[in-house]
Amino acid sequence: MLNNNKKIEFGWQFLRYYSVIRLILALLLLLFPFIFKAQEHLYDVDTYTSVAISYLIVANLLLFMAFVEHHFRVQALTQPLVDIVFIALLAYSGNQNTAVYILMMSLVSIMGLFLTRHRGGLLYGLFACGAVVLIKHFREDSLSTADFSELSLQVAGILAVTVLANILARRMTDYEVETLEQSHSIHKMHQLNRQIIDKMNRGVLVVDASNAVQHINQTAWYGLGLPENPIGKPLKLIADDLSYQLEKALKDHNGSTSSLDTVEGLPFRTTNTGPQLLPHFISLVEGEKVLITLDNYSDVMKRAHQLKLASLGQLTANIAHEVKNPLSAVSQATALLAEKEQTSAEDAELVNIIQRQSKRINEIIENVQKVSKSKPPNREAIILSRFINQFVKEYCQGLKFEPVITLEDIDEKLMVAFDQSQLKQVLSNLFDNGLKFSYINIKEHRLHITAGQDPVSEDLFLDVIDEGTGISLEQKEKIFEPFYTTAHDGTGLGLYISKELCEANQARLDCIPVAFGGACFRISFDSYN
Repeated sequence: MLNNNKKIEFGWQFLRYYSVIRLILALLLLLFPFIFKAQEHLYDVDTYTSVAISYLIVANLLLFMAFVEHHFRVQALTQPLVDIVFIALLAYSGNQNTAVYILMMSLVSIMGLFLTRHRGGLLYGLFACGAVVLIKHFREDSLSTADFSELSLQVAGILAVTVLANILARRMTDYEVETLEQSHSIHKMHQLNRQIIDKMNRGVLVVDASNAVQHINQTAWYGLGLPENPIGKPLKLIADDLSYQLEKALKDHNGSTSSLDTVEGLPFRTTNTGPQLLPHFISLVEGEKVLITLDNYSDVMKRAHQLKLASLGQLTANIAHEVKNPLSAVSQATALLAEKEQTSAEDAELVNIIQRQSKRINEIIENVQKVSKSKPPNREAIILSRFINQFVKEYCQGLKFEPVITLEDIDEKLMVAFDQSQLKQVLSNLFDNGLKFSYINIKEHRLHITAGQDPVSEDLFLDVIDEGTGISLEQKEKIFEPFYTTAHDGTGLGLYISKELCEANQARLDCIPVAFGGACFRISFDSYN
């Protein structure tokens, strides 16, 4: 649909140009006879001077009205008529040769047609023809055949020019309508494309030749840690690692962005708990801009890992089932051996080793079965402060030692959605690990618990912090993998199962660095609304 406001805006602009030309013309008509000493050629000097001065005053007034922008259609209809009247009066009282004035009236008629863009604009031509006839009538007592022929040609010329101008004006109107409709459609399509890009699950950034951000969608904005006002800022200030990779990609391609064609970067993170992103660099607009796409590498790896586990899941479950039966027989046999009275100390030690290792194998089998038989979570609203306080009490009751668990005050308004039994399983594993590694390092079972809301991502979080030796960068990338462990008696499935349970409940388990040493495991929840 045509944007009428845009059409009126063009009309006001044309009317202002027309008013400026009128003012210049009125000034010239007033000064020319006196500059070139041509007063004796005027038909009526006093009348001409009065009309010229009046026309100059009216021209100033109409110019002011054009800038005021009030009642466009009224001004567009009346201003050409005012011009024809004044030019006709000047033609009557001016030079004997009225050809110039007739030409000006024709031009005014054309301008009027371009202003109104309607067949009614033909009245300007008829009005100008009537003015020419009246001038001849009042200035000549009688018309000769030559005068009549000249007058007829002048009238015919004005009408012909007016009709042609009307056709041209209407065609321009049609073209203008079509152009504005196309512009409106393009604008709508641009808005639609922008909304699609903003709602994509894939991060999208566009940077110019100086590496300043030109566009960023919501996914990329969230993935890069919610940078403040990123548009126009250098990429280095928003994501230093991403900027380094872009510069390296340009360097590898001789510094030319035009040669970049889907160059894949390396996974990176902008925040400790943020998603791992995989960038791709693509040249745009003949190398003037670079499109950067950001895929959630964590999701990619998770899908690949799930496919791998799915193919092995049934096999490991069957193996665990088959191993459990002979393992039970071994355990029973060792128990019978341990009950014999004539068993030597050396044999008793061997039996003890067999029992311990059998128990460890049984724990591994049970964990494997938990992974293969995991059930969908029953998520429910949990008031975090009440749940943590109750869980700490229950957990401490089952221990043979007295742990020192520091629990910071948690806002009672913090509410999360999680399966309660699964959250207890996750916290039990984190507490077991934290207390064990704290004791190894400082000879005390010490743990710190805190919760709150991240000011950047606005996610609710729960931190379990120990006072162990900490986790190296190399270990950080592997600790959530199945069967990876740093303890000689560990199964390597505890953290893996905990992470899987968190993700099943739409939460996230991360290991983040601690300034004073130790390890911090953070559970990031979706807030419960």
